[in-house]
Amino acid sequence: MGKNDYIEIDIRELLIVLLKRWYLIVICFILATGSSFAITKFYLKPVYRAQTTLFLGKESDKVASLSIADIQVNNQLVADYRELLKSNLVAESIEKKLGVKPAKFKSSVNVQTVKDSRIFSISYSDTDPKLAADVVNELALVIKQLATDVIRVKNVSIIDVAKVPERPVGPSAKKNVAIAGIIGLALAAGLIYILEIMDYTFKKPEDIERLMELTVIGAVPKFEGGKRGKSKESSESEQDYLKNLITKNDPKAPASEAFREIRTNLHFKSLDKELKTIVITSPSMGDGKTVTAVNMAVTLAKSGNKVLLIDSDLRKPKVHLYFGIRNEKGLTNIIRGDIDDVDMYILELRDISNLNIITSGPIPPNPAEILSSNRMQSLLENLKKDYDYILLDTPPVGQVTDAAILAGIADGTIMVCACSQTRIDMAKRAKKALESVGSNILGTVLTKLDIGRARYYSYNYEYK
Repeated sequence: MGKNDYIEIDIRELLIVLLKRWYLIVICFILATGSSFAITKFYLKPVYRAQTTLFLGKESDKVASLSIADIQVNNQLVADYRELLKSNLVAESIEKKLGVKPAKFKSSVNVQTVKDSRIFSISYSDTDPKLAADVVNELALVIKQLATDVIRVKNVSIIDVAKVPERPVGPSAKKNVAIAGIIGLALAAGLIYILEIMDYTFKKPEDIERLMELTVIGAVPKFEGGKRGKSKESSESEQDYLKNLITKNDPKAPASEAFREIRTNLHFKSLDKELKTIVITSPSMGDGKTVTAVNMAVTLAKSGNKVLLIDSDLRKPKVHLYFGIRNEKGLTNIIRGDIDDVDMYILELRDISNLNIITSGPIPPNPAEILSSNRMQSLLENLKKDYDYILLDTPPVGQVTDAAILAGIADGTIMVCACSQTRIDMAKRAKKALESVGSNILGTVLTKLDIGRARYYSYNYEYK
């Protein structure tokens, strides 16, 4: 375990984790209590306890002279009788007369005394109530005989003869169900803990700062967008992509405010060093890098900056889908030199001023070679003159080299991670890949944030 890989316990977060997986608690509780009730009622046999009461007095010829010393001796005799009742001699006698096995007899017989008195009781528990009464009554006779034969006294009198018990003393369904319920809750808590340990992903911004040693420049909460990643680009799936442009569709949403926070943090990042070309990548697919790129572009453009968004993902381009535009020609055509006028491939959006887009164009057989070419570097240098920000959406840096190539020549890189989705080991590998090319990592953006778990990053206010 590294110096930063310590475990920080937050009681509030533990409660949130338990509530998040409440269904496991309910399932374990119901299974435990239900099984306990069924076993108690239909599998375990009822146990009956028979009891006889005896009195330890004084021999008849010495009754007149009973003293405290005699009482103390009698108390000691009770202890002796207890041991005698559990001896092999008595166990074998009971086995011969009633057929009870010695081991079963010793575990079921019990001798109790009444404090500060000479009264003691013998009890025996069994699933057969008549046998329990027979064993106890036989023990009463045996103890009287042992008192005469072994201890040489005749001072044991039977007060109550054991009767056949009518009601069982166990097992108690309420007690068993209660214990099973507690065990079920404990098992549920243990299972949830194991699942959390196995879930080696980021849960909140502090995890990234602690484990990655990177600044979180933005935390985007979950928002109601369309489904993405469909293989067929039907009209229905195109509409789903359009729903994810939250900064345009719902500027007052908490997620839109989160993207404005990213814009503000980028402004402060550029005070010491000019940041015009920014690569946006992620450790793995589905982390939300393209959603972050398109919404950042809209937010920057709305603040008056002239922004160019380039779809540099030449493997699975998606930028055009979020704006509902065609992707017939684009970056691939520019690098291949199909036409000298680059402006022909720069698309202007009518409904979003200050934002231009270069789509990916046809998917080439050699994306890495195209992005690492001199033409690509020259293109970026020329475009810097006309734009305040150039955002490059790239493939996941943890899976292909394309993003690392552009990160090495861009002014800065933003790595996008998804809450409860991006694996920490993948993120560390992605960071290492970016550092190996000398990339200026500006920080990370945590998407799909569960606001309930990250109390410092909630946006609950509204604009009037």
